[in-house]
Amino acid sequence: MEQQYIEPKRIRKWPFYLLGIVVLLAGTAYYFYNKYLASNRWKPILQAQLKELVLKSTDSLYHIEYSDFDLNITSGNAAVMNFKLMPDTDIYNKLVALKKAPDNLFILNVKKLSIKNVGARKAYQEKILNIDDITIDKPNLTIINKRFKFNDTVKVGKSKTPYEVISKVFKQLHIDSVSLNDISLNYINKNKPVDKHIALKHLDIHISDVVIDSLSDKSPDRFYYTKGIDVTVHDYDVFTPDGMYKASLKKIFFSTAQRKIILDKVAFTPRYNHDDFYKKTGKAGDIFNLKFKQIDINDIDLQTFLRDQVLWAGTMNVSSPDVKIYSNNAFKGKKTSKIGKDPHQALQNVALDMKLKRLNIKNGNISYSETDAATQQTGEITFKHTNGYFLNVTNDDDQKKINPYMRAVINTSFMGEAPLNVNFRFNLRARDGAFNYSGALGRFDGRKLDKLVKPLAMVHVESADIDKLAFNINASNYSGKGKVEFYYKNLKIDLLKKVDGQAELQRQGLISTLANKLILDSSNPDSKGVFRPGPVDLKREPTVSFFSFLYKGILDGLKPSVGFDSKTEGKVNRAVAKVDSVVTKVNGLLDKFRKFKEDRKARREARKAAKQAKKDSLEKAKLNNGN
Repeated sequence: MEQQYIEPKRIRKWPFYLLGIVVLLAGTAYYFYNKYLASNRWKPILQAQLKELVLKSTDSLYHIEYSDFDLNITSGNAAVMNFKLMPDTDIYNKLVALKKAPDNLFILNVKKLSIKNVGARKAYQEKILNIDDITIDKPNLTIINKRFKFNDTVKVGKSKTPYEVISKVFKQLHIDSVSLNDISLNYINKNKPVDKHIALKHLDIHISDVVIDSLSDKSPDRFYYTKGIDVTVHDYDVFTPDGMYKASLKKIFFSTAQRKIILDKVAFTPRYNHDDFYKKTGKAGDIFNLKFKQIDINDIDLQTFLRDQVLWAGTMNVSSPDVKIYSNNAFKGKKTSKIGKDPHQALQNVALDMKLKRLNIKNGNISYSETDAATQQTGEITFKHTNGYFLNVTNDDDQKKINPYMRAVINTSFMGEAPLNVNFRFNLRARDGAFNYSGALGRFDGRKLDKLVKPLAMVHVESADIDKLAFNINASNYSGKGKVEFYYKNLKIDLLKKVDGQAELQRQGLISTLANKLILDSSNPDSKGVFRPGPVDLKREPTVSFFSFLYKGILDGLKPSVGFDSKTEGKVNRAVAKVDSVVTKVNGLLDKFRKFKEDRKARREARKAAKQAKKDSLEKAKLNNGN
């Protein structure tokens, strides 16, 4: 599957500045309210002071509007209705000409901003502003991004800290909690000939214990002046750039205090059925359908993430994954090369540098199905109740120098019937995508393999008591070499063939009998105790996917294990060809004989009909003469 990656953007501090502006407005309102309370002129003076404050703190780029500002000095509560923060486009254009314009413009509309229990007296007397709670309902924020080269190359001065913004009015600002509910965010990218819009709705942000003073920015226990920021996104959907898949999440939760991200009910699904998907892409390949009950990432190094834009975390837990992969080899479209696209190689191409100590998989179901070009039927292999873990999941160059291997341990139920343990070792620095997979499959009824081998190998397993299958294969983008050890008893198969006009595969009776009696060994070890190993030496075609190559490598070792090695396979194919030739000749003779019999029968019936017609004519003549 071809993946597209988005270049990570540098973390911005603008949300904190916007919050600082809003808080500063509220606090200043109280300050001037007390100052001018004795006068009836307090409202217009307050309004003028607030507007002046915004102009000064934003270098005249922004101004504010609101319909009403209600204050209750007794309760310490306040409410701002229909608040707007608007940019001045004339000032912005002048700043562009002076090469001092910011990369982002903001338009903020807030239906209602509520403030509870403001310490107005202390704010007025000591210039320390304490607020219990600020709630902002249904804010609508538009961000217009236009990147300027001069912001990267020209030093325009150090931006003001939140404390520097409030220090002329307050010595300290403390807010117990800030809640922004049901945020609508519209991001407009104006860096291309055609503007791109990204909309995000139903976003909630909760900020706890905000302290802004001369020392709070240096506290190691605080994240941008706060004890914690919780961000929740509800019902998020997005389409891939090619429009073929839809990614959806029921909820995204991010907590700075807990240093974790939780994704609920994640789905990555194709937008079209299999046939339409291939028609639209015009090329063959794997189709993915992925669903996860929950994904959580824990112990995130926030400071490293913000400073270096890299994701370093402790563990990622993937709960109840349901993974379905489908491939149609019968599709006649262009087949794309899979070289360099195995999972561990795709990880190296992710734009965001990451380092996960451990990735856990809990109670997953995985299925791989493939439609065969020859049989036009679909085979399926399933792995149920899958659990396991990956270690050293990284694309960080420094980490790969320390440890170049990503390892995985997987425990699952093969076809829902037998225990299967698989170990992977991926070389993250190998250019050829080198990896090793080894493991063991426990006892099960071999007839369950029919779902896989009947449509893909035209083999029906009539009986097979499988005791154990062990494998160890070194693989890459180009080949696979190793061994398979297959222990079984009572093996009996039917070889099948595709017959035109027949939906079901047809049994080759004579060839199947010959195969069971003369070619295949019914048990391994045999009756003399001799064990037949299964060497694997398989060339990987460039268009074969990672998952397809895994089972094909094992299948390559199974053939010699049952006595069906390359030499025997050649003999069988030649024997099948001879039998087919003889059958064709016999069928030809039979067809001629049938035609001869049908022609003879037709001649007899014609002579009989002619005799009867002559007899009828004579009898009719006699009757006429008698009259």
